[in-house]
Amino acid sequence: MVVFSVLGSGSCGNSYMFSYGGQSLLVDAGFSYRQLSMRAGNAGLDIATVKALLLTHLHPDHNRGAGVFARKTGLPVYVSSKCIKYAAVEYRAMNLPEESCFVFEEGVPFKVGDDIGGFEVSAFYTSHDSAGSVGYEIRCDSKTFVVVTDTGVYSPSMLEAAGRADVLFLESNYDEEMLRRGPYPLYLQRRIAGERGHLSNEQARRFLCECGFEGSGKPVYLVHLSQNNNEPSLVRDCMAGFNAHVCERGLQYSGELA
Repeated sequence: MVVFSVLGSGSCGNSYMFSYGGQSLLVDAGFSYRQLSMRAGNAGLDIATVKALLLTHLHPDHNRGAGVFARKTGLPVYVSSKCIKYAAVEYRAMNLPEESCFVFEEGVPFKVGDDIGGFEVSAFYTSHDSAGSVGYEIRCDSKTFVVVTDTGVYSPSMLEAAGRADVLFLESNYDEEMLRRGPYPLYLQRRIAGERGHLSNEQARRFLCECGFEGSGKPVYLVHLSQNNNEPSLVRDCMAGFNAHVCERGLQYSGELA
């Protein structure tokens, strides 16, 4: 049985944990190591079982705790080669020990953990204003989990990965009307709604329909809701008819898949 948890989601910090066979995998570390450990414990998981950290991109709400995590545990931190090449300043700011940095290429699968109970991972491009931004397809115990977040548009490769998912974690960042009428200046509205920004509620719903989740009953966790430009009730209304779990800011959500 695979146990998983959204340890936190939103502008305050993002992190996901997957655990199977006494091993765990962490995706993003937007919290301090102490917070990650506490949040894992709240979900009935043990941070000591983590074998590696995968980063989607180098914005602080996703990588804030990565450097301390690596220095404290000595564990691998997986980063896209494009992050290192095109976001060198942000990469150096993490202060990762050289031996902790493991580089991958989009579309090239890699293995994390032991042969028995390990994780098979493949990354795909996401369109965000952070160089090297990716999403992940994670396979373990014959189950597939897909994380699609921080992307202004979606592509066939994202839809294909999501279509294989048993559980999907999908960004539903903003309500278009709230963003338009809200306090953000026009340039920031354009950034959020642009091709290198975030997915709106309506875009997320279209994504679910196009990737085959409509009528499937498979669970989708709606993540990365904006504090200022969205409301959980709006996301729930938009996702009517789906097996949707709306991840509110500051809360944790867990599940298991046998």
